[in-house]
This record gives sequence, structure tokens and C-alpha cells, in this order.
Amino acid sequence: MAVNWDLLKQLYLKSDQASQFHSLALNLTRIQTLTQNRMDGTIAKHLIRESQFFIEWTVPTLDLETEIDFATDLVDLQRLLGRWKLHWEEYWDNDQKRLAMIEALKPWCDRLQQYSQVRSEGITLQAS
Repeated sequence: MAVNWDLLKQLYLKSDQASQFHSLALNLTRIQTLTQNRMDGTIAKHLIRESQFFIEWTVPTLDLETEIDFATDLVDLQRLLGRWKLHWEEYWDNDQKRLAMIEALKPWCDRLQQYSQVRSEGITLQAS
């Protein structure tokens, strides 16, 4: 799957943080769905890589004075995604490991949606 990562990065970084967190949460939700239904592992693996990039591009934009814990957690998520990508066939072909992937992503989807909503509300308040 040929992707222009530079163009994607430019577009991603042009969006506000609420949209960035929403995009990451949406990717994780898609990974969950594909994994749960054992549909198209190639796309799921691509979404994992794209999510790693989203994290790589987002963390430097966080205020590390106030969000160091969240930044650290995002880096931990990035490493988890990397482990899955590195051992993809092992995870994809094993029902228990796929279930563990789904379970690991659930709290992240919720957390990122909450962060997205908080950021979105902050943007709305600033615009008012």
C-alpha cells in the first residue's frame, strides 16, 4: 500500500488536536473491527503503522509541562502497536492474541475520544 507519508503528515498536523486525537481513535476502532471480524489483515496492519505515525507526530505538539503522563502513555501505545506489527502473523493467526489486541485497544479508543472531546470544547470556548 503506497502512501505519501509526508503529505499525510502535513494534512494531519494542519488539523487541531481534537481532530488528531479523533483520527487516532478512529484508526484504533477500525483496527478493533478488522481484528474482531478477522477481515483484511493487510489493512489492519497498515492502520497500525499509520497510528504509529499519528502518535509520532502528535506527541511533540503536547504541552509536556502539563501532559507528560499522557505523552508517555501515547509512546507506550506506540510501542505496543510496534510489537503487534513486528509479530503480525503471530498475532493475526491466533484467536487469543487477536482478542487481547481488541481488549487492549478498547480503553485507548475511549480515552482518545474523551481527549478529543475536551480539546474540541476548548477550541469552541476559545472561538466564542
